[in-house]
Amino acid sequence: MNKHPTPKKVTQTDVSEIIIGSLVMALPVAVTEEVWNLSSELSLARVLLISLISLAAISFFVQTRYRHEFTFSSQKQLVIRVMTVYLLTILVSAVILLIIDRLPVFSEPLVALKRLVIVSFAASFAATVVDGFGD
Repeated sequence: MNKHPTPKKVTQTDVSEIIIGSLVMALPVAVTEEVWNLSSELSLARVLLISLISLAAISFFVQTRYRHEFTFSSQKQLVIRVMTVYLLTILVSAVILLIIDRLPVFSEPLVALKRLVIVSFAASFAATVVDGFGD
């Protein structure tokens, strides 16, 4: 039995795990008024910092999960996995925010972007963990 999972290509199963994990956190976070207010109050620089923290945390978790592999090929797969998690999480968060009419893309695009990043922050962690359990 292999104690250390080998990084693999992202499969349909991984995508479904990421989406379910995202939903677990995105839904309760998206419906809170605090998030809506915070997206109006935070500066763009702080929101970008939140996004970078999300990417760093996902990268750390994925890298730790597959720590025994250090070839160029495996690093490429890790980057693909991190970006897949983050982009799918953003997509799930956007759908939820659109459904509850809290993503003002056309009237307030900057607020919409900030709200999306804030909701995706928590949801990306849940998505990463659920994806990690699936391996």
